[in-house]
Amino acid sequence: MLSQYLSKVFIGVCYGISIPLTIAILDYWLKDLGISNALIGLFSFIHWPFMLKFLWGPIIENFDIPLLSKKMSRYKSWMICSYVFLILGIVIMACSDPSTNVFWLILGASLVAIADGCKNIVLYPYQLVGKQEDSVGFIAGCVNIGNRLGSIFIKVSTLYVSHFFDWKTAYLFAAIVIFIVMIINLVIEEPHKKFEKREDFSLKQAYLKSFFVPIKQFLETKHSTKFLAIVGLYKSADFMMQKMSKIFCVEVGFSKIEIANIIQFYGSITVIVGSFLGGYAIKKFGLIRSMRLILSLHAISFLAYFLLAEFGKENTLLTMIITLEALSGGAITACFLAFFYTIVSDITIYAVLWALYEFSGLVFMSVSGIFANFLGWKLFFCLVPMLVIPNLVLLKRINREMKY
Repeated sequence: MLSQYLSKVFIGVCYGISIPLTIAILDYWLKDLGISNALIGLFSFIHWPFMLKFLWGPIIENFDIPLLSKKMSRYKSWMICSYVFLILGIVIMACSDPSTNVFWLILGASLVAIADGCKNIVLYPYQLVGKQEDSVGFIAGCVNIGNRLGSIFIKVSTLYVSHFFDWKTAYLFAAIVIFIVMIINLVIEEPHKKFEKREDFSLKQAYLKSFFVPIKQFLETKHSTKFLAIVGLYKSADFMMQKMSKIFCVEVGFSKIEIANIIQFYGSITVIVGSFLGGYAIKKFGLIRSMRLILSLHAISFLAYFLLAEFGKENTLLTMIITLEALSGGAITACFLAFFYTIVSDITIYAVLWALYEFSGLVFMSVSGIFANFLGWKLFFCLVPMLVIPNLVLLKRINREMKY
């Protein structure tokens, strides 16, 4: 049992180790170049290919990679292929110079997003290995812990490397780290699934079987509309704050080392504690009730940034805010993953719903800089928490109709 949970932690590491390179870390790089907050927000669209992973999910589910799949399973061969292109994209980003020409940066980031999406599709069945009805909370907590550990390491290490060297060296370092993670992936336990190997199986048949049919079945379920709304809106306020809170801290005067130590390192460690609390809350209070309670606490943590805008740079105050935000943030992510495990087992439905989740994040993050510039920091921190209200109403309605 312990080995299974540790494997889930490592799967989480695989998720967290790469995605910050086209979002959080890239934001710091662009800020160093003097790019405006509004434009940094719009740069979130670089991550758009990640959302299209549901389009190649049926291909992963139904077709082998020539030569490579003869040496290993279908899932594992697609995983290795994804990592190779992921590393290539990071190297292209490292060798680009956004101050003179953004083409290579966009090309490399797009390749990273495509490969990262492919990797995430392949890893979803690995999360469900050994899943039981009463274990979804703890599995979600373990995956979220791993995600945060991977995110901690890649964010803090690249910030340190960029501080002492430059951004090119930081991204090349990240490519080496992800290569090591790829090697470790070769030994983790695989899902027990028999794959069809049919030479006459067409692309059209693959999409009918593994895309359109599962989607049709999902949409015919009683609560599918509510599920879609929750997936799209549950972390809307969180997305806005994720994008702008870092930029705000830079403008207030915190250095990259202070941000790495307080927000990225300490904050990520605290998120891990929050992940455990989220798993415990699900077991104690039930899934939907926990989602509502923790989401309310997370909104309060956003309001606390108003104090930092009022009093200016203050390390102690920032640490207190990050403590509350990270604890509740780790818990809501654990709840969100557990919600996914409860409603989704099919790889295609997972990819489609996760694409909806990513699209929601892309929209809210891309406009966050525009809203911050228009409203000013104080009003921004007062209004963003209000985005949780529709989620709380929707979850209350679901709680009456479902026994989660």
